[in-house]
Amino acid sequence: MSIWRLMSWANSGGRTKSESETTRLVNDVLLQEDFNPADLMGFNAHAESLRLDRAQNSSGLPKFQEATVTIEFQLPGLQYRSIISVIKSIFADPLAKKFHFTPFKLFRALPGGDSLERLYSEMYNSDAFIEEHDRVQRLPSPPDQPNCKLEKVVLGLMFWSDSTHLASFGNASLWPIYMMFGNLSKYIRSRPNSGACQHIAYIPSLPPSFHDFASRFFTKWSTTKQREGLLTHCRRELMHAVWRFLLDDEFLHAYRYGIVIRCHDGTERRFYPRIFTYSADYPEKVLLAMIRDKGKCPCPRCLVEKSFLDRMGLFQDLRIRTTRLRQLLIDVVKKAREYIYRRGLPINGTAVDDLLKATSSIPTVNAFVDRLGDDFNVSRMLVVDFLHEIELGVWRTLFTHLIRMLYVPSNGPDLVALLDRRYRQIPAFGTTIRRFSGNASEMKKLAARDFEDLLQCAIPVFEQLLPKNEHNNRLSKLLYRLAEWHALAKLRLHSETTLGWLETTTKEVGALMRAFRDKTAKDFETFELTRERDARTRCQTQTASATPSSNTETSTRKARILNLFTYKFHAMGDYTPSIRLFATIDNYSTQTGELAHRTVKAFYGLTNKRDARKQIAKHYNRAKHLQQASAGLKKAKELEQAGDSDTPSASQFQCFLMHFISENTNHSVSLHAFLANENRDDSAKKDFWPKLQDHLLGRLLKRDFDGDSYGSFTDAERNSIDLYKKKFYAVKTMRINYTTYDVRRDQDVINPRTDHCTVMVHSADDGDPKKHPYWYARVLGIFHADVIRWDNGQVEIEHMEFLWVRWMGAEPQYRWGRKVAKLPKIGFVAESDPYAFGFLDPALVIRACHLIPDFVTGRTSELLNTHQVTAARPVGETDDWGSFYVNIFVDRDMFMRHAGGGVGHIGSVADNDSFSPSDEGEDGEGNALPHPRHSTESDDSDEDDTDNDVGSNNRGDRDSDLDTDDDLGPDDGEDLYEDDGYGSP
Repeated sequence: MSIWRLMSWANSGGRTKSESETTRLVNDVLLQEDFNPADLMGFNAHAESLRLDRAQNSSGLPKFQEATVTIEFQLPGLQYRSIISVIKSIFADPLAKKFHFTPFKLFRALPGGDSLERLYSEMYNSDAFIEEHDRVQRLPSPPDQPNCKLEKVVLGLMFWSDSTHLASFGNASLWPIYMMFGNLSKYIRSRPNSGACQHIAYIPSLPPSFHDFASRFFTKWSTTKQREGLLTHCRRELMHAVWRFLLDDEFLHAYRYGIVIRCHDGTERRFYPRIFTYSADYPEKVLLAMIRDKGKCPCPRCLVEKSFLDRMGLFQDLRIRTTRLRQLLIDVVKKAREYIYRRGLPINGTAVDDLLKATSSIPTVNAFVDRLGDDFNVSRMLVVDFLHEIELGVWRTLFTHLIRMLYVPSNGPDLVALLDRRYRQIPAFGTTIRRFSGNASEMKKLAARDFEDLLQCAIPVFEQLLPKNEHNNRLSKLLYRLAEWHALAKLRLHSETTLGWLETTTKEVGALMRAFRDKTAKDFETFELTRERDARTRCQTQTASATPSSNTETSTRKARILNLFTYKFHAMGDYTPSIRLFATIDNYSTQTGELAHRTVKAFYGLTNKRDARKQIAKHYNRAKHLQQASAGLKKAKELEQAGDSDTPSASQFQCFLMHFISENTNHSVSLHAFLANENRDDSAKKDFWPKLQDHLLGRLLKRDFDGDSYGSFTDAERNSIDLYKKKFYAVKTMRINYTTYDVRRDQDVINPRTDHCTVMVHSADDGDPKKHPYWYARVLGIFHADVIRWDNGQVEIEHMEFLWVRWMGAEPQYRWGRKVAKLPKIGFVAESDPYAFGFLDPALVIRACHLIPDFVTGRTSELLNTHQVTAARPVGETDDWGSFYVNIFVDRDMFMRHAGGGVGHIGSVADNDSFSPSDEGEDGEGNALPHPRHSTESDDSDEDDTDNDVGSNNRGDRDSDLDTDDDLGPDDGEDLYEDDGYGSP
């Protein structure tokens, strides 16, 4: 009856009760030992909420308050929390134990020598933090405490703001400001449930009454241009009025003289709050940097003109970035405001434009400079925005134009349908690549992560879709370079080497984008897509209804070109300097702010939708109060269990294992039944038992694995081992734990019944720089067994785990790598090869890998000549893809494993120059992958291995000096920057 009542409650009343929340109610409330139903007699949620509010008022925690902001018009409804009160409260939070008070530089020792290399990872080991720390140490003591000897600590403040819709329908929105602390690790800050994100304010919008107020004194209110100019000016004034209010006198005192706070260790320190970064999209940057939207100089950091935006990566572009930095024209702005407020001249009139238009400035006083001093660098504070500038900017622009180009040929709709079908055939990969379920070309409701997936998988999808090989080659190289740049820019741990590589790749991308625009895109007469035309028509219709005198244009499709004259393309040149100054971009990504929106949207669902901003603030106050109380209870519980603190949990223990396979014995497999069932002629099972015996015996004798086997054994040696009860056990999954390039622990899950079933292992030829560093295999089964071994009359039983695999090998006569801008290509080894199927020690598996079919080659049954059911293929398939591309861009860790240089990768390929952007001449990328395909020669393990023996145990290498004309030269945009003085790669 209890379960019935619970499920009845969950499926009635309000619709915000999910299954996970219902389960959490049972586990976290009803089943707890201290839960007593008798305590709920007379319970009323509203009354208890009011009691909670009263408790919070007496707790001393900072809470949201309401204030009125003045911009020559009183604007009520600002919900805010004092920045200083938030700073004080954070040191009572458990997170305070994880704060870093002293910044430092991070280095690593380079292999093969005593030299060190600088690393960039966290805000507290960035140059900006270290410089500010040194500056603060030289500050004089406060006037009221001239002999103060307390430790001086920089408190790094990082802000985010972005307006967000609160509901899928209607116009309900919220404009929050979030704050985090750079003293806390980014790996904590980036977790939405960590409690690190502090809500500082919810900015009000201009109310409808403002229109009545303005129309009474503004004589040209009926003129659209003048009215829009005034409204835009007031929105700017509002933003800076809010910040002027938040940067109050209490904050300024702490900014100049510090604030003394007792830390978790009982020591008092003097903290100096410093604003390091402000993460915002371009419309917010325009408000904060005091520049005009779509002005002559659209960059918030430099005075590059719009006509120079497409020259990203050229020497003249670098010169503009370094010599024409944006400066706030304080005296000029003051004069412009006199024109407006004293003389009554229009905001966008000639007099004001003559003063400000040349630099795209606006007549608003910047709150940060006004409160913090003229030396505060607003432009430096406005960091790059990868999410909006690249994934939703440059890449989306290029992808959209590629779709336009595919529609140009007479068979354009068929090409677009083929592209959509290719994307849908790409398998998912863990949490990194999601399956493309819809039509990618339609781009319906795609988030930034979806566009990221489109880029990471784009190279095989766009292969041979354009009508000319020249265009296809140029596009393929551009997509490779852009994916490479994307991977480098998003690294969570950078070194001086990778930053130099990013800088070089940035120039290459700029050159290739211009070459693609000038030499390929110009050959296609492209028009806007149907969805673009429909959006434009809707916008024009709305404008026409609001302005009766306006004319609506026809709904014919307009011509479109690949536009590189955008700020987002120009911003690609700022990523390397930004990383050097503030560390990696995941510290200040706008994605952090986007994730924080989930909280306010959840609170909005709990309101009655009237005065939602105030109600959301109240719900946030309650949540913070409960979070602090919960932390106190958790701490008390941990103290009670302190005696068991040294005992790791099962999950903690498992994460330090190289791999984990369950010892479950529910699914036992009889060896005889397995080999004698209706599929006994399955090629995958050929010599199953002898191969398994060789595999197990080789491991028991601790022989080196050469890639196919542990050497040859006689029948007598093989007969010395057997399986206990002639059976083994099958399990569904294997978990691979690995250390990432940024020295974190991560996990892949291998499941032979899903697409996540391909693994990679180190090549036995990894000592040869011309050999591919990895081998690949598809896992057909995950097994464990008790193995019996007779040795000199003694019987030993050992529990062993093993993988049944189908090996993959190199595509003959194929070159891959950075030099030719191609992904590695592999395929299944032909069934005629004696080692097409075999066994693998799970301990040798590095991690799973993502394979994308070679759509041009198509499918074939030649590699496994049967259309019958076979263990070698997924259920329902009767043939194989002819070959696959190894998606080295699937995540940053996979990229660094193939590119090299990963700090957390022991024995990485890195330490060769195969991916070095400055590599000259032949490099390892021109070689075929190890293990050739289509081998028909039998192996003789007693013979010496040779590099040209395609049936040898070492999966021998093929000739690497292939003479191909796939390389693109200067005419294709690869080296357009070499002669401009910027330097060559």
